[in-house]
Amino acid sequence: METRKFRDYFSFESIRDRSGEVICYHVTMIGTIEHDGLARIRTDLGNDQDRKMAFGRLTVHGCDRKIQVLLKETGSRVYYHSYTEDEGTYDIISFAAKDWRADEVYKFNEGDRVLIEGRAYLRAGAPMSEFKPELTVTVTGQFLLGHRRRQAAALIPQEDY
Repeated sequence: METRKFRDYFSFESIRDRSGEVICYHVTMIGTIEHDGLARIRTDLGNDQDRKMAFGRLTVHGCDRKIQVLLKETGSRVYYHSYTEDEGTYDIISFAAKDWRADEVYKFNEGDRVLIEGRAYLRAGAPMSEFKPELTVTVTGQFLLGHRRRQAAALIPQEDY
């Protein structure tokens, strides 16, 4: 089987206050929106139920060392981490976008290559859960970098006469 070459990216920087304490982490990641990562949107949030938020997941290949540094520093985990012979290591990282950004990430399709940047936050699991909190990115910037090439399903091979 052919091994795919991914040009995914993951970086983070810690934002510190004057006393040197970490107040947040800023994350930048480039990856692919897979079928299970398509954004879901909620439009009934807020006090007046007039706010919206989208929730999705980005698949990032080959950046597990950088991701693991952040996870160790925060004592957290990503949504999913795996290794396969064909694709190498990959991580699936959750993200959430508010208001007009929710509309933008909701437009992403399966196979889209995107850049997501934002603040990392930790989403706790169920009370008394044995799992670490999940690292999630609150989107402050999103960019569509490209689409996966799709073959036209309606094309029928021509017969030789």
